[in-house]
Amino acid sequence: MKLRRGFKSEANAYSREFRAELGLKPHEPLNPWFLAEHLAIPVFSLSDFKEQIPDAVDYLTKQDLNSFSAATVFLNSYERLIVNNDAHHPCRQASNLAHELSHAILSHPATPPLDERGLRYFDREIEDEANWLGPALLVSEEAAIYIIETEMEIHDAVEHYGVSERLINMRIGVTGARQRVARRKK
Repeated sequence: MKLRRGFKSEANAYSREFRAELGLKPHEPLNPWFLAEHLAIPVFSLSDFKEQIPDAVDYLTKQDLNSFSAATVFLNSYERLIVNNDAHHPCRQASNLAHELSHAILSHPATPPLDERGLRYFDREIEDEANWLGPALLVSEEAAIYIIETEMEIHDAVEHYGVSERLINMRIGVTGARQRVARRKK
């Protein structure tokens, strides 16, 4: 994952900024549904569309659960909404939503769903940015350090932050939390 220079620091700054705006301490959990509300981005569950498109909802929530996580729908050039697959585990839903919110925070433009060959359109640069910012929103740099400083068990951190074990471990690793705490204790 190649990110533009300074992006990781920018992501940490967004994480702190939104926590402050929501009245949270830098290490406290950030609920992505509250952040969406704060950003005035409506979030709909896939099951909200059960009456309009029952076959599609049934397929995406029961038969092929992994084919749809969440998507941003542009209403115009500046308004958007997010559709989230509520059949996923709550930890995954939080990650999915944080990823989509990252696109909004970073003002990523709308992209076509399919390319000229009929394949899913994929812009690596904007996806990499959202893949970095989403986890940083959920588990801030300060949160990763807090987990290590307080010797919080990983399963307790998973529960506390409402994210997967993989995401907790990723954020502890990329922030260098263990090394930073060890240096402070010397």
